[in-house]
Amino acid sequence: MIFISIMQKYEHFFYSHGKLLLTGEYFILYGAYGLALPTVKGQSFTIYYDKNYSGSSGLHWKSFDNIDKPWFEVFFKLPSLDICYDTEKKIAFRLRNLLLESRKIKKNFLKNSFGIFYVKTKLEFPINWGLGSSSTLINNIAKWASIDPYMLLEKNFPGSGYDIACVSNSKPIIFKLKNKKPHVIPINFNPPFKKKLFFLHLNKKKNTCEGIRFFRSKKNISSKSIDSISSITKKIIVCKTLKEFEILLLKHERIISGILNLPTVKEHYFPDYLGIVKSLGTWGGDFVLISFRKGMKKYFSKKGFHTILSFDEMIL
Repeated sequence: MIFISIMQKYEHFFYSHGKLLLTGEYFILYGAYGLALPTVKGQSFTIYYDKNYSGSSGLHWKSFDNIDKPWFEVFFKLPSLDICYDTEKKIAFRLRNLLLESRKIKKNFLKNSFGIFYVKTKLEFPINWGLGSSSTLINNIAKWASIDPYMLLEKNFPGSGYDIACVSNSKPIIFKLKNKKPHVIPINFNPPFKKKLFFLHLNKKKNTCEGIRFFRSKKNISSKSIDSISSITKKIIVCKTLKEFEILLLKHERIISGILNLPTVKEHYFPDYLGIVKSLGTWGGDFVLISFRKGMKKYFSKKGFHTILSFDEMIL
């Protein structure tokens, strides 16, 4: 199936930034404060509508990666949203579910349209980077349907909602669940030592839902540990030296390591590295934060890790 190269009518354009969680992973589910950082790269969402299309009413969706290569395509019949054609069943059904859930919230969404919608999504980062290909998609669909993105997230993923809050903002945020409702505070986070902070890609994709289920199965989560994570988050925001920053993040890693009964990512992969290595979000995958030490790039390259981005390259 060919995606038309010249669109008849521009309809909508939406955009969401990617996300990284610096502090609070897992614990924000229990009310701890977390610090989330929107990334420079995100996902765009462009919709064209041709009401004069002579065929059956439908929605033609095509997704492109960061090098403009199409990686997924599907055609839905409207208004039923039945799948007429797809390049990957699992993704097609997941997307259909998102659209149907959007319709449950907004009753007339994609229900009374005649003609054809052309949707083009474009990731600015590689799919395996874990910066929020799902959360940016959910946020963009919610914008299109004019619905609350948290409601759409809640029906599809078991997370806290920090990722939706982060991709919706153009500044770092403090996130907290209070009475199961997200509370978001945009902040300025511009540490004076940021030129010594980098992001290393582990190239080991982890399933967030599985990570959350594993953490929730633990019985040793105390109010003291929740308060400790919140305290670290508050101190991270205002700390002025790299040494203090590293000490706080090391304490953070040890708390979660104790709960999970797992070694930290540094203990597992880089025990002899002199700087900090901090997990970001689900443990064991995607990106980690590292602090600069002399010979840093050579050290990680020798271990087979070659993707390192500076703070300014990664964080908005």
